[in-house]
Amino acid sequence: MPIHPGQNGFKPMTHANHHQRPAILVISLLLVIASMLSACDPATPTPLPSVTPSPSATIPSELPPTQTPTLRPSPTATLPPIGEQGNPITIGFVLSNLDIESQDAIEEMALFLADETGYFIEYQIYPDFESISGAILGGSVHFFWLEPLEYLYLNQAGAAELVLMTNHLGVYAYGVQFMANEARGFRSYFDPETNQSTSADEIALQQFSGTRPCYTDQKSLPGYLVPQGLLSGGSIPTLDPVFVYHYSAVIRALYIREICDFGVSYALTGDPRSAGNIQQDIPEAQTQIQVIWQSEGIIPNTSLSASTALPLAIQHRIQEAFLDFPGTQQGLNLLSQALQYDVEALKAVEDGFFQPLRSALAPLELNLETIIFDQTRP
Repeated sequence: MPIHPGQNGFKPMTHANHHQRPAILVISLLLVIASMLSACDPATPTPLPSVTPSPSATIPSELPPTQTPTLRPSPTATLPPIGEQGNPITIGFVLSNLDIESQDAIEEMALFLADETGYFIEYQIYPDFESISGAILGGSVHFFWLEPLEYLYLNQAGAAELVLMTNHLGVYAYGVQFMANEARGFRSYFDPETNQSTSADEIALQQFSGTRPCYTDQKSLPGYLVPQGLLSGGSIPTLDPVFVYHYSAVIRALYIREICDFGVSYALTGDPRSAGNIQQDIPEAQTQIQVIWQSEGIIPNTSLSASTALPLAIQHRIQEAFLDFPGTQQGLNLLSQALQYDVEALKAVEDGFFQPLRSALAPLELNLETIIFDQTRP
């Protein structure tokens, strides 16, 4: 390659020109380093993209926990008014031995009540008081037929209100009588002509102080509970009783005289001295066994009660319909078949009808629940 001289011709390379090349390299290196440092300047950071976690992502522990929402209770179905379709009035019966005649009579009674009142009526049959009392206390039975102690128990529990009383063997409530062998020498305060006593029980019964009674059963109202209550109320102490378990056995024990000094039985609905087996075996018992004293009607018959939760208007309407039901002999027969209990009439009564019985039993301080359920349980 040809070389052209410069304006001044050819000059030889000087020593200064030999040192300029390393200086240029140094400057270049410094420029590169400065460029690299400027690239690391944080004054203008590049923004990072935000990350949205997927639904399955784990929530950091520092975030507040998700609260479970409180569920609202499902609404309870509202029953129609009592007595309308879907919420019938229920009548309860206690029949330990249900037969076709009784069930047919109950069905016919329910149909009559429905026609008379316009209410929807149904009936339920229970084998014993323990079963029906649970339904009554639970509010699923609205009218029910009860024996005296059963009514006292449910009324005391605030679950029953008296509506109707049955007439049985000519009376709505029966009594008790105290008897003794005339040879025993007790004074009689009873007039057989009027079938009434001539003195108060406190006077007539004082002569039994310190003597031995014959009773039938510890759970019997006329055969033990009411007579013992009358004696206790008059502060009349007696010896330990003899329980003979039948009214005819009371008459036989008094006739023998060596078993007990006096005995008790029901009154106003009959006379155990006139029972067929007594008249056949000891016909003289009618004259030798005398009545010492007899009470008025203390013990009510089988009665109809209503739930205290039932509106009064419905109670009164059903009460009126029941009073119309036995208006004929056919109605009385059906009622007797339904209850398996001879009914001659019905009448409206209130709770005060039971006051004589309450007064007679009060001195005994009875536990009604124990007495009643011991009777119904085997």
